[in-house]
Amino acid sequence: MPKKDVKLSQNVNSNGKRKKKKNKRPISKFMTIFMIVSLALLIFQIIKLNLLPAKLIILVSVVLILLALIILLILHFKAKGFISRLLMGLVTLCMCISLAYGNYFVYKADSTFDVVTSLADSKATTTSIVVLKASSINKEAELKGKTIGTILKMDEEATERMLKDLDSDNIKYKTKDYSTLDDMMEAFYVGEVDAICLNEKYRDILHESEAYFNFQTDSRTVHQNVHYTKVEKNDNPSDSVSDISKDGFTILVSGNDSYGTLQDSNTRSDANLLLTVNPKTGTILMTSIPRDYYVELVCPSDDDDELACPEGSYDKLTHSGLMGVKSTEETIEKALGIKINYNVRINFSSVVNLVDALDGIDLDVKKGEEVDVFYTNSQPGLSVGKHHVDGETALAFARERHAYADGDNQRVRNQQKVFKAIFKRIISPKMITNYGKFMDAIAVAFDTNLSGDEISKFVKYELDNMPNWKIESYAIVAEPDYQFCYQSQSYASVVAQNDVMNEVAKKKIQAVLKGKSSTTVKDPSGYSQTASEDNAVGNTEELENMGILNSSGNTSSEYEEDSDYEYDYNQGYDDSEYYNPDDQYYQEDTYEESDYQ
Repeated sequence: MPKKDVKLSQNVNSNGKRKKKKNKRPISKFMTIFMIVSLALLIFQIIKLNLLPAKLIILVSVVLILLALIILLILHFKAKGFISRLLMGLVTLCMCISLAYGNYFVYKADSTFDVVTSLADSKATTTSIVVLKASSINKEAELKGKTIGTILKMDEEATERMLKDLDSDNIKYKTKDYSTLDDMMEAFYVGEVDAICLNEKYRDILHESEAYFNFQTDSRTVHQNVHYTKVEKNDNPSDSVSDISKDGFTILVSGNDSYGTLQDSNTRSDANLLLTVNPKTGTILMTSIPRDYYVELVCPSDDDDELACPEGSYDKLTHSGLMGVKSTEETIEKALGIKINYNVRINFSSVVNLVDALDGIDLDVKKGEEVDVFYTNSQPGLSVGKHHVDGETALAFARERHAYADGDNQRVRNQQKVFKAIFKRIISPKMITNYGKFMDAIAVAFDTNLSGDEISKFVKYELDNMPNWKIESYAIVAEPDYQFCYQSQSYASVVAQNDVMNEVAKKKIQAVLKGKSSTTVKDPSGYSQTASEDNAVGNTEELENMGILNSSGNTSSEYEEDSDYEYDYNQGYDDSEYYNPDDQYYQEDTYEESDYQ
């Protein structure tokens, strides 16, 4: 029989039917299809992301395509033996995994970019009805016939919303209005009123006061009202530069003293850091301003062009945050005589989550910077030396001032140390393994008026030029003072403006913008930018006197841990009580004739 006939007969079974060829190497075929699809998707995502320079996109695409072709050609045409096929299968598998991770990497970057560049579309304002802990009032209905203290002059809109909320539930109450927060609190403690109507943004102001330091533990909330206000783009406009990849610019990093989301009501600006960036020289200047700096407020206006505070109102810089980040920005501009182009808002949760997403940061604590006990959470502090710390510890260190003779001045130095440590960690190899966690953290960490195009352009510049950034720093130092503060309508401890250092800060910022180093500007103030060796005075005795620590150095059982900063604004509150920004609130008043007497 001819060979051809033998071959044909072997492919025919006994029933005369042709046998089907077995599907050889199905895993190889699957990995081939997966590789091609993943590669196409990755290139598409990179182009869509619009963060890489065109030449880099082309280079990456060409390299990936050539690498994939070489692997596939060897796998299907050169690898014949078992060992060679096994080895090429492993290489192909590694390529597939790499492409899958690359797609994930780019997807996370794209989704994070969209979130970060989108300003929060609404802002929450929380108002509470608060009673003393010993009060017999336990719920909203028990406010019937009771007297509620108000501060209409300071907080008219939020107060009216809360009272109308009570009216809607047919609760008949009385009100007694006071001109200042201090007056209302005094009446509250002496029993002149049964409850108070408190905008939660004022809670931390009360904590600053020695008289009401224990307010948090002395009181409880029986009813809350949460109102959402729509945020428009023009509420926080930027003063954009022509080309962010070429022109120098200044960004305000405003650290709000709150946990949770950035959608929550405006809170105090606890950290105020200016970043002046010159892309041409690769220089970044960090300028810190004390949180309690006594400055003239620049107050935003409402739809009726009515200012939130009278012109010439002075207060701590931190209190400007109660009126929004734009107020903080413009207040600093006025104090220093500079122009700020953009702003970024973060809060406590932002710092904690970012540091934890990086698996901690490294802090080198010098003599004079050590802390025995952190004031914020009563946990053991940091000794002199190198420490790897988590988010809560990093935050506590950045906020500490009670343990230092130089108080608020040392706090801004600590904040700069923490920011530098975060930057260093971000550019380290550790970032690769923590990428997903970091992107999830950064997606909710920031709120900025930088546009997506500006961020994209700056990232492209960074990848194109890879500048060796030089980070310089300057911190304004000030002396303690005691002055009248507008927001609290009372006298409080502040730090007085240092006109000499204001001018130095201004000139250093201008120098960097002009392409010079900030070190070319001399500081005649005589204040040191580093801590003295005897700066760390300790705060254990102070915490014991306040009842936060007992004599053994442990947290007092009578003190609620973290009561300084953590408050559950939603205690006893459910979603059914939330207000929609589109609802109508300002109908004809229906209060009793006793209201506001």
